[in-house]
Amino acid sequence: MKGFHFTLSQRRRLKELGADSYVNLTFKNEKERDSVFDNLARSLEQKHKEALLNLLKITKRPLIRRLESKLIGALTSAGFVEVNTPFIIPREFIERMEIRETHKLWKQIFWLGDGRCLRPMLAPNLYHVMRLLRKFTKPVSIFEIGPCFRKESKGREHLEEFTMLNVVELAPDNEPFERLMEIINIVTKSAELSHYRLKNVKSEVYGKTTDVIIGENEIASAAVGPHPLDKKWGIFEAWAGVGFGVERLAMIKMDTKRIRHVARSLTYLDGASLDVQ
Repeated sequence: MKGFHFTLSQRRRLKELGADSYVNLTFKNEKERDSVFDNLARSLEQKHKEALLNLLKITKRPLIRRLESKLIGALTSAGFVEVNTPFIIPREFIERMEIRETHKLWKQIFWLGDGRCLRPMLAPNLYHVMRLLRKFTKPVSIFEIGPCFRKESKGREHLEEFTMLNVVELAPDNEPFERLMEIINIVTKSAELSHYRLKNVKSEVYGKTTDVIIGENEIASAAVGPHPLDKKWGIFEAWAGVGFGVERLAMIKMDTKRIRHVARSLTYLDGASLDVQ
């Protein structure tokens, strides 16, 4: 005999409350299903309410913002300089990354109609800043943390507005990959997420990159240079760089399956739904 499942609206509500693992339960009848849903939703809503009260009365800042502060502190203590660059960048910067109209990423860019766009990544701005700073000192050790924008497909791990942390060192004293590993360790140790693995993958921009993975989550993509792109930016030295998805770090620390629970939102605050009584 075919069992009863949660209704579409019940499944949607459970997912909103972060209970994805429950949505496929099977029941003997509608009464049992509705009873389980009511009890489960009530319990989950209470947890979300407690989380909101904890933010309002104790922590005062969402986890993701506290995490950003820790990352900034760790990197500046390690000698890296924070930079602050524009969200709006010229089309020329995109083309210097060898991203053309036939490129998959081109279709994900938010174009503003005047030869400018919302930055889909931090790398172009950091290339530009590195070129200017290399006149004053070497190595050039810089990072930026801030929003990027892409027309992403809807999913648990994708956002159209997301936060990146990019760390790069130009002309490192050590061998580039060795320095890259040191940078990754600084960030993951600061985030208290030291148990990671590396995986070499193909990249739409750099050809080949090294992903940093925790569990099933890709938290960062890393690369070393020199790279053929460099000369378009006036860069000729070796370098090591890595870009972390800050929301993905926060997802792991909060143990949530949905990135929107930790992202900039009018629906969730610090992982808790604002739609609770």
